[in-house]
Amino acid sequence: MRNLLVDISLTIAFFMLLAACGRQPSGVMSVNEMADLIVDLKLAEAYIDNHAIEFNNDSSKMVLKQSIFKKHGITQQDYDSSLVWYAHNMEDYNKALDKAVGKLKRRYDKINKNSRGNAEEQTLAEGGAIQGAPTHEARPKPFGKRPSTLKGDTTDLWVGQRSYTLTQGSRRGFITFDLVPGNDSQRGDRYQLAYLLNRSSNEFKVCLSIDYTDGATSQITRGTNSDGWVTIDLQSDTARQVRRIYGYVSYDIKRGHTAYVDSLSLVRSRMDKNNYGYIHAQRLFERNKP
Repeated sequence: MRNLLVDISLTIAFFMLLAACGRQPSGVMSVNEMADLIVDLKLAEAYIDNHAIEFNNDSSKMVLKQSIFKKHGITQQDYDSSLVWYAHNMEDYNKALDKAVGKLKRRYDKINKNSRGNAEEQTLAEGGAIQGAPTHEARPKPFGKRPSTLKGDTTDLWVGQRSYTLTQGSRRGFITFDLVPGNDSQRGDRYQLAYLLNRSSNEFKVCLSIDYTDGATSQITRGTNSDGWVTIDLQSDTARQVRRIYGYVSYDIKRGHTAYVDSLSLVRSRMDKNNYGYIHAQRLFERNKP
C-alpha cells in the first residue's frame, strides 16, 4: 500500500513538473501569440517597402506598428517584455519563428496560385528570410573613442564574442547575454552596455535588464538610429541586491544589406551619487505580493 501511495505521489509530481515547464511568466506572449504577431509585423514591413512614399518617416511607420499592437491587444511595453523572455528562451522563440514562417509560406503560396507576387513576397515565403545566425568576421571602421560617464572602479563583465557581421541570412534575431554580477558586486552598482555599430540603415534595438534577489526587475530599452558608439546605462537600486544581468541587441537586416557590431562590452562601475537619479528613467517590475 505504501509503495502504491509513493508511485501515485511521484506520478502527480511528474505531471505537475511537466505543467510547470510549459508555463510562461505572466505578461509574456505565448508561442502562438508571438507567431501571429511576427506574421503581422512581417506583412507590415512588406507593405512599407512597397509603399515607400506613404511611409517616408518614422512617425508613419510607428502608427502602423501601433495599430498592429492594438490588433493583438498588447502595448510596446508588453512586446519588449516578451522579447526579453524569448531572448533567454531561444528554443521557444525558434518555435514561434517556425510557426510564423509556415503561416507566411501558406499565405503566399495561396497568393501565388493567382499571381507571381513581388520580390519581397517571394522572400518572405522563404524559411530563411527570418531565421539565421550571425557570423563573427569583419569589423566596422572606428568611430572615435568610446563615450562613457563611468568613473572609478570599473570591470568589463562581457564574455563571449565581441564582434558580429550580420547579413541578410541573419535577417531578424538577437545577440543575447546573461550573466551573474560576481561576489564583488555592490548595491547601487551601475552597468553600461556599449558597442560600435555600423547599421547601414538597418533596424537595431538594445535592452538591458537586471533581476534582483527579491524578484524585482529593472529594465531599459531603446532603438538605435545612427552609426557609431551605442551606450545604454542601467542603475541598480541601493535597496536591492542584483542577482542577474541580461539583455539583448535585436536586429532586422534589410534585403541585400550588411551590418556590423563590434567591441561589445558590459562595464560595471560603482555608484555615483551625482548620476543615481537616472534610476527614475528606468522601468521597474516588482513581483506581485500574495
